[in-house]
Amino acid sequence: MNENKLQSNGIMHANQLRKHHIYSIMQRIIVDIDNTLWDFASVFEEKLKETVPGIPPSNEWKWDFYKEYITEEELYRIVNDIHSVQDLFEPFPSARLFLDSISHNGYDIVIASHRHEDSRDVTEAFLRKHDLRYNELHLSYNKAILFDSSNAIVDDSPHLLDEAQQKGLVCTGLSYPWNRNTDHPLFQSLEEVLEFLMRELKEKRKIY
Repeated sequence: MNENKLQSNGIMHANQLRKHHIYSIMQRIIVDIDNTLWDFASVFEEKLKETVPGIPPSNEWKWDFYKEYITEEELYRIVNDIHSVQDLFEPFPSARLFLDSISHNGYDIVIASHRHEDSRDVTEAFLRKHDLRYNELHLSYNKAILFDSSNAIVDDSPHLLDEAQQKGLVCTGLSYPWNRNTDHPLFQSLEEVLEFLMRELKEKRKIY
């Protein structure tokens, strides 16, 4: 074997070891709140109809459906109003078991939501009230900064899932009218999401 080939093999081996090391310490899953841990859409629809009575029902929504009916300022006002009373709402029945199962499988959980920092206290109160397990609460309008240190994401946003997929994350979530036309594996229940998530992460670890 010549010197160049030895050097090339050495570099490849070093890269493989580096990838294995990075993957071994990256045991983190990003989990959305709205339309993942609780039924945000139904409350959102009700509040939207108070402002725009003629808005279509949620089973007809596309991702940016609101642009034909209200401004972004009005949209964020409604969303922020809902987030400000987050602790008044109930999570999905399987949300607690879903998060517990992720944790028991050895993964840290980053609860991540596109919401204002002012809603942190009420969001934490909601999570505590319902014993929803997590390691970190990330509130911002940029979840992408979490991608490089995470293994997977559970979210309903098709655009965010697209971006995460390009970064190599395992991507999944619950199926809704606004994300059903994507190529991402989406499911009707958190139980199905969990089964897929753990299976895919297990397979991915075998690669490394």
